[in-house]
Amino acid sequence: MDNSVASKTKITIGGASGTGKGTIRSLLAKKINYKEYSVGDFFRLIAEEKGFDSLLAFQESIHGGDADDATIDKMVDEKTVQFGKLEDNFVIEGRLAAHMIPQACNVLFVCETEVRIARVASRQKLSHEEAESETLRREKLYSSFYDKHYGIENFLDEKYYNLVIDTSQKRPEEIVEEIITYINNIVE
Repeated sequence: MDNSVASKTKITIGGASGTGKGTIRSLLAKKINYKEYSVGDFFRLIAEEKGFDSLLAFQESIHGGDADDATIDKMVDEKTVQFGKLEDNFVIEGRLAAHMIPQACNVLFVCETEVRIARVASRQKLSHEEAESETLRREKLYSSFYDKHYGIENFLDEKYYNLVIDTSQKRPEEIVEEIITYINNIVE
């Protein structure tokens, strides 16, 4: 099978925690020889620079309660928008990547909640209960923050995406092939 995709293709991957965004981003980028990026990496670097040992603690400090300061988010978002305008041949994953790079092929991953939580627990070496509590708390923070500062009530609304894939029962390799096939079909 041909692993190439059309030249000058931008691909975003969105989805809730544990849907497979990072895994698929890496596999897809490697298979089609694209650069790979994660918007979350920018936040992690900033969290470390500010002395936080937990991304959740950092996010709660900037997104929780009555937090009105969207300065860091806006900085990351502007970087993402500019990146999307200037670069080609990349795969980037992030919760708002489709909103920041609407001209890309925007892929949304959905997944059964229990499967997502199990994946997060395994990846972060947490109990199921810890993973569920932390993940759902973080997702609530994101949702309310995006609604308040961006006017996006549901950042996972399928209307923002070109392709929606349920990753609950699919192997990563199947998902990669599904994305490649979709892109090749829309550019022919």
